Amino acid sequence: MPEPRTDATTTPDFFLARRAAKADPRAWDEIIERYGERIFNLAYKFSGNQPEAEDLTQDIFLKLYRNLDRYRGDVPLMAWALRLSRNLCIDHYRHHRTRRSAETVSEEVLEHLPSGDDPQRHSQRRERRRLVHQVLAEMSENLASVLMLRDLQGLTYEEIAGFFEVPVGTIKSRLNRGRRELVRRVEERLALAQPAAIIPIPAEQV
Repeated sequence: MPEPRTDATTTPDFFLARRAAKADPRAWDEIIERYGERIFNLAYKFSGNQPEAEDLTQDIFLKLYRNLDRYRGDVPLMAWALRLSRNLCIDHYRHHRTRRSAETVSEEVLEHLPSGDDPQRHSQRRERRRLVHQVLAEMSENLASVLMLRDLQGLTYEEIAGFFEVPVGTIKSRLNRGRRELVRRVEERLALAQPAAIIPIPAEQV
């Protein structure tokens, strides 16, 4: 016998959102406690610095608060909050993408980039991170934003799909294409940065 379907309006997230929408301060505090850090981290990735991330976080929570009565419980509250904040984040990303910076890059990306085992490996790794963010700022928005959410922010495929309101398969396809393009571009720049070979001058020409 198939299991009974869960009514979306009976989920804990739905009740929490309804309480917060009715101005229950404890419910709103619980939402901030549950999701505040993740939303701030997301805002930081889209902005690249703490002051702007704090402003963007405030904007996201304000929009969430004003729309809580529209939440139907059919998706997790965090996924719904991401979807609701999409335009805010993307607009911010468009305005600031050329000067965004971050300190971490997914190992899934770095492992595909050339790396040496010499004592300069740490500085090489730092340079590769710098190039990754430089290339991300130049890539198409569709690919760059998916890479950022998955490889820099660590969101699940489902959360990213909810954010963009597209199927999970579309997100996986964009992610694969984006990683390949990112690696290709970084490798090209690393190759160009290699010092030119020194051609010895014959003694008779000195």
